[in-house]
Amino acid sequence: MFCGNCGTRMGADARFCENCGAAIDGGVQPCGGYVPVGPARPSYDLRLVGFSQKTHDPVFGQMQEARFRKDVKMGLIALPAVILLFQIAPFFSEDFTRPIALVVGCIVGGFGLACTLVGGVKRAWTSTWDGEVVDKAIVKHTAYSQSGFAGVFYIHTLAFDLAGGGRKKMRKRLQSEALNAWDMMAYLNIGDRVRYHGKLDYYEKYDKSCDAEVPCANCRQFVDIRLDNCPRCHAPIIKP
Repeated sequence: MFCGNCGTRMGADARFCENCGAAIDGGVQPCGGYVPVGPARPSYDLRLVGFSQKTHDPVFGQMQEARFRKDVKMGLIALPAVILLFQIAPFFSEDFTRPIALVVGCIVGGFGLACTLVGGVKRAWTSTWDGEVVDKAIVKHTAYSQSGFAGVFYIHTLAFDLAGGGRKKMRKRLQSEALNAWDMMAYLNIGDRVRYHGKLDYYEKYDKSCDAEVPCANCRQFVDIRLDNCPRCHAPIIKP
């Protein structure tokens, strides 16, 4: 079970959240919106109900294009650097000849650049959908290598019933089981109506009237919902 106020994991018999003190029945907090520890809770505004048109603001396209160009530029710079680095390997291994080192360097450096290009194309074609959060879970996994125990990781999962029928699950593999390790796990609660904006990789709540902060669609920093622009990257805040 999760706290509807701050998103902290709680025991099934808990009456109050150990993190923020909110009552499970909502007696302390007026609603289950995202309210981080620290910032003052703003006045609730029912005008914050509805999906925003600000996701179509050209500034997001400009920011994404600039970020993509920067990533491609870094990939092009890294490619010859990786190839040059592998050319040093033959000095330390007689079995690793220069022709082999050249091929391996091209493959490794080219793979990084290809991932950047594929990621940019994939995001451009990712669809937008509406749904409702029906479940969220964190599952612990143990990884093993040939020599034995390798470590522990956690799969964070959000499940949505889609407005057009069917179910979609969004997963992230993380090294932490903390609920806020993936910001959306803390921000979204079961029952929230959500629109996923594919090109922005952004989850937007339909009802933001109980939220003190919302994530910036560009830099993902949580921002006071009373602001119109993110103080970090100056992107518009996604709200009606």
